[in-house]
Amino acid sequence: MGKPYLFLFTGTSGSGRKTAAHKALQGSGILHIPSCTDRPPRDRERPDMDYRYVSKEQFDQLAADGFFTELVKIDQHRYGIGRRYLDLALQAGNSVYLILNREGADTIRKLYGERAIRIFLYVDKKTVYERLESKGTSYEIIDSYLSHYSEEVTYRKSCEHIIENLSLERTAQQIRAIINSYLKPSE
Repeated sequence: MGKPYLFLFTGTSGSGRKTAAHKALQGSGILHIPSCTDRPPRDRERPDMDYRYVSKEQFDQLAADGFFTELVKIDQHRYGIGRRYLDLALQAGNSVYLILNREGADTIRKLYGERAIRIFLYVDKKTVYERLESKGTSYEIIDSYLSHYSEEVTYRKSCEHIIENLSLERTAQQIRAIINSYLKPSE
């Protein structure tokens, strides 16, 4: 077995990348490393599954201590992947998956090279709006997601794999097929 992989789920906000990644990889043995963030949890988000929530002061201290492998700011909130969590998993020979925006995915790809596989998920803008609205997402968050859409969707050309997430079951199957193509032993 070769070196472990980093599967980077990226794509448009509201595309379902987090839901699809968790569903596809549940029970797979591939470890999820959640981002730390200084924003408060939204409805239905689960601490330590979706994000590690910290105060702005804690985030400042972690950043000053060099805790993050990558760090991005989206609107007024910061997100970062803990270097220690990532390094421990990889040193133990475990492949991992991360859910990142384009800046985070680019940073991880630069650091880890071809071991970092970007899987881009998207849906059209109307579907983003409908999905978020049906979940009761606030209009401020919906507006924020939609304002980033055009910039985010163009990133798919930089990614190794692209999936239009129209059906959660189909998307999960596609994700598993992609990941299995990397993890299968060489002949």
